[in-house]
Amino acid sequence: MIKNIKIDNILNYMIVMYAFLIPLSRAGIAIFSTSLLLVWFFSNDFKLKIKYLIDNKITIYLIIFFILSFISIAWSDDISGGLYYFRKYLYIIPLFIIASTLQSRYIPYIISAFLSGMFVSEMFSYGIFFEIFQYKNILPSNPTPFMHHIPYSMFLAFTSLLILNRIFFAKRINIKIVLSFYFLTVLINLFINSGRTGQVAFILTLFIIFFLNIKNRVIALFSVTIFIITILYISYNSSPIFKSRVDTALVESKKILKDDYCTSWGRRAGGWIVAKDIFIDNPIIGTGLSYDMVYLKRYIDKNPNIFNNYKQNSQCVRTLYHYHNYYIQTAVRLGLVGFIIFILIFYYIIKLDIKDREIKNILIIFISVFMVSNLFDNLFHSQFGESLFALFIGLFMAQNRIEKGLDNK
Repeated sequence: MIKNIKIDNILNYMIVMYAFLIPLSRAGIAIFSTSLLLVWFFSNDFKLKIKYLIDNKITIYLIIFFILSFISIAWSDDISGGLYYFRKYLYIIPLFIIASTLQSRYIPYIISAFLSGMFVSEMFSYGIFFEIFQYKNILPSNPTPFMHHIPYSMFLAFTSLLILNRIFFAKRINIKIVLSFYFLTVLINLFINSGRTGQVAFILTLFIIFFLNIKNRVIALFSVTIFIITILYISYNSSPIFKSRVDTALVESKKILKDDYCTSWGRRAGGWIVAKDIFIDNPIIGTGLSYDMVYLKRYIDKNPNIFNNYKQNSQCVRTLYHYHNYYIQTAVRLGLVGFIIFILIFYYIIKLDIKDREIKNILIIFISVFMVSNLFDNLFHSQFGESLFALFIGLFMAQNRIEKGLDNK
């Protein structure tokens, strides 16, 4: 018994370390994902943990989604690519370990460890931005030290909102001051980086935070509107990167309206047009899982009337390596069946009964940021995105498990 208790304690310490490393290291994520699984097999009450997972609807729909994804490779045009694509879903595995093992006293440590990891990441980002030091070949114009700028912007958006939520809950003024300073550094970092995905997720989720924490709806709406206008005005006039990205987005939007899809946003819009037609042809179970956009390229070749100015636009859209929208990608590859299962995962996450108000707020914030971000990129199929999902959804499920006293049944 003493041995088993020590194993569970080791697991919880490992989860804390995993939370710290998620913003910092691909290798760290891979090592801890594997290590957590191996140690978990020897944890106490293993059968009880399996029973809890089997009885949980989030777990059920996640497993069904992954089984369908794997089976769909059979009707894919790219079986080897489908297998390669599927392997990245293995980074979700820590979710099941965290959900079934995490103990109550470690939850604050996990959140603090994640924030500490983000702080270290920020120090690297600012060091690169101000040219204090050089890290690998990363340019000051896009200071994202450990991951691509799109997932990094999502991490920054979630971190800033997590801190803002903590400011509302903090009782001591000195804690509020420290958190406010940290919030400001993360917010600036978000808008000096080129990831528009996180910026959009941040702006939209801000409304939710203010409405969650301010009872008077009129005051909440007025406050958040002024806050957003101020942030956007300052960012546009003080961050050359943000100004450039906004101006570029406006130019690209006008080109899309003129049927010119040879821009960053244009290629995405063109891909979504093709995706709509592919989905109509394969509405129930989709085209199957694949790594390369084989089906999209073949569909464009077979349908020369799909675009105006076909020759130019088709060549541009063919360069897409994914749909830059996980919902569209899921609907295309797994059809209506896969899409509904995917949405049900989030439905049951949102429905989690959590009494702790701060943790419940964090759940709502996380789901909002994550779901909005997946409108613009495939963050449910990226190492960093999946690991963040595994950590926090596992934490929310664990909080629900603890509050219900399921460990004692």
